[in-house]
Amino acid sequence: MEKRILFILEKSSMVANALIRGLEEASFTVVRTRPDVAEISRVEDRPEIWLFFLQGADNPLMTDVLFYIREQVEEHGVRLFAVGTPRELDEMLWGLPADSLAGTFARPFLMNELIERCTMEATEAAEEPPAERRRVLVVDDDTVMLQSLKELLSSSYRVYTANSGMNAIQMLVNTEVDLILLDYEMPVVKGPQVFEMLQSEPHTKDIPVMFLTAKNDKESIMTVLNLGPVNYLLKSLPQAEILERIHAFFEGDRRDNGARL
Repeated sequence: MEKRILFILEKSSMVANALIRGLEEASFTVVRTRPDVAEISRVEDRPEIWLFFLQGADNPLMTDVLFYIREQVEEHGVRLFAVGTPRELDEMLWGLPADSLAGTFARPFLMNELIERCTMEATEAAEEPPAERRRVLVVDDDTVMLQSLKELLSSSYRVYTANSGMNAIQMLVNTEVDLILLDYEMPVVKGPQVFEMLQSEPHTKDIPVMFLTAKNDKESIMTVLNLGPVNYLLKSLPQAEILERIHAFFEGDRRDNGARL
């Protein structure tokens, strides 16, 4: 099994060089690059595992780098580790959600532990099926619900999230997905309006949409279904059942994908 890692650092140091040697001794091919969006994007055949070796937060381009890294994690499944002082890690996390990271290591750190974690990530990446995972976009203004569904689905699917309909529309300009779970009762731009916009655009009109709804009375459910989604999911369903119904959808059984009345 080939193990490759993208090692991002501004300049060489004794600790960074020792870590690189340790990774190479653990059979990693280490690809080095600076924390610069242009340089990172030029790396051919980029590894799935990235290690960001932080060396101060005075780089004025750091915000651009973090935005780019976040995009790579969320859209391309990059597994990101970060090494730095507690202050550097805190400043990094200010621009990068904690759940985007496979792990953080505050200096001084145990080098063997970091290398072992990187090895585990490389093994998991290699064991994933060669066919790309199905991509699911979850759209909900409730951050708790959004995070809960992301955690539930991530073991089986590549999950994207958006906290508003307009953010979802913008994301879909450059991101292809296989299913959209769309909150019906969102403020400002409501679920039905987002659904109409999706249906009106050639590049999104064929994406299957399931509405997420908290209302389980028959009249509300009929209103949802009359809009023409592939089906709906009640937010009150047990998580295991939500996952089962999404599995069933992708397996082609759409006869009973919604919640029972």
